Amino acid sequence: MRIFKHILFTFLAFFVMSSVISAADLNIATLDPQGALLSTNVAKKELEELENSEEWKEVVEELQAKATEARDIQEKTQKDGPTMSDEEKQEAAQKFQSLQQDINFLREKTNQFRSQTFQIIQQEQAEKFQVIVTELIRAKGITLLLTSGGQQTSILHSDQSFDITQEVVDAMNEKED
Repeated sequence: MRIFKHILFTFLAFFVMSSVISAADLNIATLDPQGALLSTNVAKKELEELENSEEWKEVVEELQAKATEARDIQEKTQKDGPTMSDEEKQEAAQKFQSLQQDINFLREKTNQFRSQTFQIIQQEQAEKFQVIVTELIRAKGITLLLTSGGQQTSILHSDQSFDITQEVVDAMNEKED
């Protein structure tokens, strides 16, 4: 069984390599879809509108105030810790923990605002984005378009002439007989 797997792997590797080598007109490009969408003038305008909104400003100001208060408590505790009573230390720790929870909540709120804005941008620009990408694929003769900018790479477009799936199935079926 192990030898069969080795032979099959070798056969497939050779088959794939010969297909790739013969594909001299393979034209590969990369695209960061999110980066492209968020770098447009429309996106910049939407983000600017978000950052100028009263709701955003209120949340950010409250976040900054809570962060400053937490930092002050931390500094006071470090400076006066040895002379503070246990009750004062416990009170400071509880206040600090409460502020940390508030800070986390407010950060999450700003993240939600951004996510909602990103979604709006994507929805508004999706059709235009798709048309432009399709036009560029045709104009540049791109046969393989990969995502970039993220941790994982995925295929956005591939020329079907490079898909060897059916050839592998046929060869395997042929060997089966």
